[in-house]
Amino acid sequence: MEILLISFGVIMGILTSYTDIKTGFIDDRHVFPIAAVGVLYYLYHGIVVKHDLLHALSGLIGLGIGFLLGYLLYLMGGWASGDVVILMGYSALFPYASSYAKVVAPYAVKYPLHSITLLFNSILAVFPFIFVYSLAVLITKKKISRLKEVFVKKWVKPFEIAIWVSGAFVVLRIAGSAIPPYFGLLLWIITMVVLARLQKAGDIIGLLLLAYGAFKTPEIIYSYLKLAVTFYALKVFFSLVKVLREEVLMKKVSVNELKEWDILGEWIYEKDNKIYRERESSFDKLLRALKTLNLNALKVEYDKLIASPTAEGLTKEDIEKLKALVEEGKLEDEFLVRNAMPFAPALFLGFLISVFYGDLFWLFVLKSSGL
Repeated sequence: MEILLISFGVIMGILTSYTDIKTGFIDDRHVFPIAAVGVLYYLYHGIVVKHDLLHALSGLIGLGIGFLLGYLLYLMGGWASGDVVILMGYSALFPYASSYAKVVAPYAVKYPLHSITLLFNSILAVFPFIFVYSLAVLITKKKISRLKEVFVKKWVKPFEIAIWVSGAFVVLRIAGSAIPPYFGLLLWIITMVVLARLQKAGDIIGLLLLAYGAFKTPEIIYSYLKLAVTFYALKVFFSLVKVLREEVLMKKVSVNELKEWDILGEWIYEKDNKIYRERESSFDKLLRALKTLNLNALKVEYDKLIASPTAEGLTKEDIEKLKALVEEGKLEDEFLVRNAMPFAPALFLGFLISVFYGDLFWLFVLKSSGL
């Protein structure tokens, strides 16, 4: 049966990749019927064969987790709604790791969390392209300051975070058998949070803990350096994603260049009889909400919404409204529009890697740990 599920995944991958490259759109009919096959298969297999409720619901759970992960990428501005749908489809077909996979993460075996593998594999598969393409765009546009930001801005932070993580591990090692195993993770998280909240004082305490740990076990310095390099690589990656979102996936156009189905990169609304525009990305709003613990930061307050970055894109009526506002002088004739970037082929490649090889991210974790 697994071969049949793989076959459905390959069919979905070919169809979605073709339409995404040719038209920039994903046809739901190429995804949801195949996703339904996965949901129904696990429902039958879980109830009739394994008598396991979690397994029976794993197709639906995979579908849901695929949506949540994909929606986060959508908020970041890197994905279109069709990409979210594709990840949902693959996650419903394979909520657990494939039996053909050679490198399998524990979370994808015990629980229906294979969506994480699918997502990371898709991203890692296209990371070289994103890296080279983003750098080429910055060099072509002669945006040297943005290029320096990718590698230099906040470069200390990854090393600081690595100190907190390593310091928390030292505390865990000191506690040893004095605490029950299931409290170990909680202690590690609390220690990291405390060190992070203390900021500079937390850095000093973390360094002292690291020095103590190195005195007892010198290999901990090597582990710290690997962690720091890993966090720095993630910092570079997310900086490149930001560059991609702002310099490549967005373009500025006049109102006469707007077309039906264009997806805006801004909110335009009326409040207190005035026209406003909000260009802060949804991902930046999410980060601000998490930092301030204020969910209101996610909202855009308005009396009347004129146009927004919805997945459905602009309608003819929306464009006419914007033209009227520009002609009346109430709105500057410059609009942010998202550029479509076909990600369906990357998701297809990530699916094939996940099924026939395994979890690239987990392989990286194992190699970083010396395993």
